[in-house]
Amino acid sequence: MDNSSVSIFSAQKRPYLIVLLLAIAVNIAGIGIKFFTDDPALYSALARTMAQSNNFTDLLYHGADWLDKPHFPFWVIAVSFKIFGVNTIAYKLPALLFFFMAVVYTYKLAKKFYGDETAIVAILILLTVQHAVMSNTDVRAEPYIMGLLMGAVYHYYKVKENPRFVDILLASLFTACAVMTKGIYLLIPIGASIIGDYLFKKNIKGLFHWKWLLSFVLVIVFITPELYSVYTQFDLHPEKVVFGRKGISGIHWFLWDSQFGRFNNNGYIQNTHGDKLFFVHTLLWAFAPWAIILFYALYTTIRKMVKGIAQPEYLCISGGVLMLLIFSASKFQLPFYTNILFPFFAIITAVFIVSLKAGGEFTFFKVTQYILSGLLVTAVVALNFIFAPGYWPVFIVLLAVLIILTVYIVKQKETSWQPLFLFTCAVAIFVNAYLITVAYPVIVSYRGDISAAEYLNQNYPNQKVSAAVLSNTFDFYYKGAVTYTDIDYILKTDSLKKQIIVADEKTVAGLKEKGIAYTTIKAFEDYPKENLSLPFIIKRKRPGTLDHFYLIRLVNN
Repeated sequence: MDNSSVSIFSAQKRPYLIVLLLAIAVNIAGIGIKFFTDDPALYSALARTMAQSNNFTDLLYHGADWLDKPHFPFWVIAVSFKIFGVNTIAYKLPALLFFFMAVVYTYKLAKKFYGDETAIVAILILLTVQHAVMSNTDVRAEPYIMGLLMGAVYHYYKVKENPRFVDILLASLFTACAVMTKGIYLLIPIGASIIGDYLFKKNIKGLFHWKWLLSFVLVIVFITPELYSVYTQFDLHPEKVVFGRKGISGIHWFLWDSQFGRFNNNGYIQNTHGDKLFFVHTLLWAFAPWAIILFYALYTTIRKMVKGIAQPEYLCISGGVLMLLIFSASKFQLPFYTNILFPFFAIITAVFIVSLKAGGEFTFFKVTQYILSGLLVTAVVALNFIFAPGYWPVFIVLLAVLIILTVYIVKQKETSWQPLFLFTCAVAIFVNAYLITVAYPVIVSYRGDISAAEYLNQNYPNQKVSAAVLSNTFDFYYKGAVTYTDIDYILKTDSLKKQIIVADEKTVAGLKEKGIAYTTIKAFEDYPKENLSLPFIIKRKRPGTLDHFYLIRLVNN
C-alpha cells in the first residue's frame, strides 16, 4: 500500500496525529494570555465601543473618529464581545478561528494537487511556523487575512475548473472580507495566484470569462458595508479633522490610502526608511524552523519553471513571491506583514520535503534541520538560565515531553525524511510551549498598566479614577470608569483630583517639579517598550530597564 494514502488516524500515521494535536494545542494555548503589546488593546477598545454603543458604522477611539484600518475584524470582535463579554479570550477567539480556517484551506489546496501526505506536512509546517504561533497569542489582523486569503484562492481555483455559483459566491465573499480587513491591496495575492496559474499553464483565454466579471461585481456588492461606513463617518462630514486636516474622504482612504498610500509612502501615514532585504532576514526567524528549506524550495521551484518543467499548480508561487516582492519594495515594513503568505510558503516547502530522496538535497535537509533544531533548543535552555531562572520545573516538564516525543518518533519504522520532519515540528512546539507558559507571562508581569488595572479591580472595584496617561491596555482591563486627560486638567478639576490618579514616570516627575504633594497607593514595575532589549532579557540587568506605573492620591486636594 502507498504510505502517502494511509489515513492520519491509522496506527501507521499515529506520530503525525500526535504531533498535529500538540501543534493545534500550542496554537490555542495563548488565547488567555493578557495583552503585552499595544495593538491588540487598541483594537479591543475600538471593538468594545462598537459593541457597547451598537454603532457598527463608526470607528471611534475615546470619542474621536479613528481612520487607520477597515471595519471587518472590528465587526467580528464586537460580535464576539456581545456573545462572550469583553475579555481577552473573546478578543482572540475569532482570529484563532480564522487561522484554523487557513489551516483547513491549506490542507484542501495541498491535497488537491499533491495528495494527503503533502497536505498534512503543509499544515504541520503552518501550525509550527514561529510567527504564526506568536500571532495567535499577540493577535492583530493577520490571522483573519490568512484564513480569508486561502479560502478565496481555493474557491477561485474551483471556479477556474468549474464555474459553480456556490464557489463564485464563497470566493467573492472571502475576497471582500479580506479587503474589508486590510485594504484593497489584498486583491493582489488573490488575483496573482489565479492569473499566474492561467499564464504559466498557457491558458490566457480562460482569463476572459463571464465568471470573473460576475465575481468582480459580487466583490463590489460585498464591500458596500465598508464603503457605506466610511462614507457616512467621513465623506458626509468634511468638517471632521483627521490626520490633522479636514475634508478627508473615507472612500478614497479605503480604496487607496489605507494600503497603497503606505506602499507608495505618499499617504497620510508615512515612513522614512525601508530595507529591501527586510523580509528576507525577517523570514529567517518568522518562518523558523523552516526558513532555510523554504528559500531552497523557492529556488528549486523557480528553477523548474525556468526550465519549462510543468508544475501541478502555480497558485502558491505566483501569489506568494509577487506579494513578497511588493512588501520588500515598500517602505512600510513590519515583521507580521508576511504572515498572510505563510500558507503559500508552507505548501511550497511541504512539496519539496515530501519529494526528498537519498542524495545531496536530503543531506542538506538533514544538516539544516538538525542545526536549526539544536539552536532552538539551546536558545530555550539559555533563555531559561538568563530570563526566567525561577521556572525550572516548567522547563524540565516541557523538555521531558520533547524527549519522550522524540524517542517515540525515532522508534517508528520510517527511514526517510519523516522522523526528522516530525522532530523539527516537536522542537517548534517545545519552543512555543515554553514561550506561552513562561516567557509571555513573565513579560505580562512587567506591564505596569495591567498590574495597576488588576490591583484596582481587586481593591477598589468599579471606582472612578483619573488617568494622567492613556494606556490602551489599562483601559481594556480596568472595569471601572476612567477619565483620561492630562495632569494639568486634573489639578484644575476638583472632582478629578479627589480621585485615585493613574500616572506614569513623567507625570510623577512633573508633580515633584511643581512641588505638589501626593501619596503613592501602589507602584508597579513597568517595561515601557514593546521590543525586548537584551538587558531586559537578562534578569540581573532587568531592573535598569524598568520604569514604574503609579496609583497615587493628591495630598490636601
